[in-house]
Amino acid sequence: MYAEQMLEQWQTQGWLRPLDLAFASFIARYEPAQPLVWLAAALCSYQLKQGHVCLDLVKLQADPVITLGLVAELAPILQQDLQQQLAAVSVAQWHSALSQSAVVDHGHGSNPLVLTGSRLYLRRYWQYEQDIAVQINQRLAQNDALTAQLPVNALLPLIRQLFQQSTQQQNQPQPDWQQLACALACRSAFTVITGGPGTGKTTTVVRLLALLQLLQLSQQQPLLEIRLAAPTGKAAARLKDSISGALSRLASLDIAGFSKVEQAIPSNVSTIHRLLGVRPGSKSLRFNRYQPLPLDILVLDEASMVDVEMMAALLQALPGSARVILLGDKDQLSSVEAGALLAELCKNASAGDYRPATVAWLAAQTGQQIPDELISNDGSLLSQHIVMLRHSHRFGQSSGIGQLAAMVNRGLLNSAIWQDYPAELLLLKETGTASAGFQQLVSNGGNITKGYGYQHYLSLLTDTPPQLEEQDNWAHQILSAYSCFQILAATRKGELGVEQLNLKIQDILAKAGLIAPEHQWYAGRPVMVTRNDYQLGLMNGDIGICLPKLVVQPDGSVVSTLRVAFAVADGIKWVIPARLNAVETVFAMTVHKSQGSEFRHTVLVVADHDNGMLNRELLYTAITRASVRFSLICAEPKQLARAVQRQTLRAGGLSLALAD
Repeated sequence: MYAEQMLEQWQTQGWLRPLDLAFASFIARYEPAQPLVWLAAALCSYQLKQGHVCLDLVKLQADPVITLGLVAELAPILQQDLQQQLAAVSVAQWHSALSQSAVVDHGHGSNPLVLTGSRLYLRRYWQYEQDIAVQINQRLAQNDALTAQLPVNALLPLIRQLFQQSTQQQNQPQPDWQQLACALACRSAFTVITGGPGTGKTTTVVRLLALLQLLQLSQQQPLLEIRLAAPTGKAAARLKDSISGALSRLASLDIAGFSKVEQAIPSNVSTIHRLLGVRPGSKSLRFNRYQPLPLDILVLDEASMVDVEMMAALLQALPGSARVILLGDKDQLSSVEAGALLAELCKNASAGDYRPATVAWLAAQTGQQIPDELISNDGSLLSQHIVMLRHSHRFGQSSGIGQLAAMVNRGLLNSAIWQDYPAELLLLKETGTASAGFQQLVSNGGNITKGYGYQHYLSLLTDTPPQLEEQDNWAHQILSAYSCFQILAATRKGELGVEQLNLKIQDILAKAGLIAPEHQWYAGRPVMVTRNDYQLGLMNGDIGICLPKLVVQPDGSVVSTLRVAFAVADGIKWVIPARLNAVETVFAMTVHKSQGSEFRHTVLVVADHDNGMLNRELLYTAITRASVRFSLICAEPKQLARAVQRQTLRAGGLSLALAD
């Protein structure tokens, strides 16, 4: 094997990055006689870009092309060459070369590569994974102590007060998983609550926080310090709204002591960066293992979006006594950066795997009985800290969107579903963006009731401009109307990637007379922040719309000028366009960027050919962004059947590092 020439060839052919080749060259300087080590280093670096925390040598040997995710990127002749070159190296040969290498250790040194079992890591990412495992294991070990601290017979009456409507609706075929989640978390320092859209994750966590605070009051203990966090500003704003709504509903119940409890449950939500105190222009954090956050409970929403580096920093910045509650949908797309933490933690969530002792304790505390098929004598310790909410209040049995999402999640796709739910689902078998169907979707959502389209928010711009004192309300109405409809794409590049789609949509709307994009900034232009701006208080993922704003001049006169309106916690933030250096037009956004959002009508535009980018998680995430209607533009529906079979399984070893 001519490793150096092969690596250079792969980089020339465009799939191996210059960074991967540079890292291999760096390793080669220390191991000039070990070409297998150079090769492993390059592939390990490459896998990081693909979202994998490590290189799995067993999977690499079994199927190099699939393991490296290169199906769509390499010509058939190159695929065959890659398959032959890498499949010819046995796992034993990889192990032998790496174990003898001076640049590899098993985690006890300071070498750039770490080999553990059949997994090869860049040291930094091995350390992140170890740090996360240590923090979780420390909290899993507190289970018995926290259980012993619970006052006898205290949970059941409090849970019944908090779930009054649920307890009035007995004789349900399934247990109330929200009640089970609350009880389980009361004796856990680490809890994961997962579930699809509309299953009540936020409702559950608000009741859980109320329950924990009521327990404090019942024991005459100080109320707990709670912080809420989310990965992006958009997700934080959505969680804030959900928390406020859930608190209002709880306040209507007659619960003794709730007025004190309500004041001790925050509705303000921070991004992780803001919570940790990321310093502008650097990676240093105000809060870390040496200066922990002053809190008793951390609730992290949209946990599937958090990569290993950020999760390690977050967990290490917590006091050892702090409870951690993760919320998220395990079936959504994983983080943009390396790792699939929530998916890995929840890989057995569907099966339950609850030990008989856990089941008996939960039954005593809630009156809820876990079904026999979810009970296992061999359930892991982690499984006793995870609850999957299984009933969607948004998508009932008769919901087409819910049925489609569930079907995709099972790796199935029945073409008849599009005809069965015409009011909710549309499959448009058209090519490109020149079709009348696409243009109609863009402008008016397909000219159907509740179809929306971008005309819905742009029409508000033609109304009489508001008076000075009404401008914030007007901007809020426009931002709300904009969020009713969204076009999504799988990729940024390509004819049907986000960059080209935004240009084409802008042209369609201009020809319809809805916008006048004569300059970079124009009334109605929606933009997304692409980099955190701490001076402006805007985070990556925040969305604003350029609007005409009345501004009072020093001489008292009033002029209309363009400003970009962003919805923030305390109202509307107006920003001068010239101050926004890292934004992009967002008539279309990637499915990844849509995570943490909900739109009434979502349109997913799929490439005309199978480029390998479409997979089960991406489809599921796109579908579940819609609450009322989902449209799919796909010229070749057969590729959908292939896509739902293509499941993204990121390599990592977190679950193996957790206590049994």
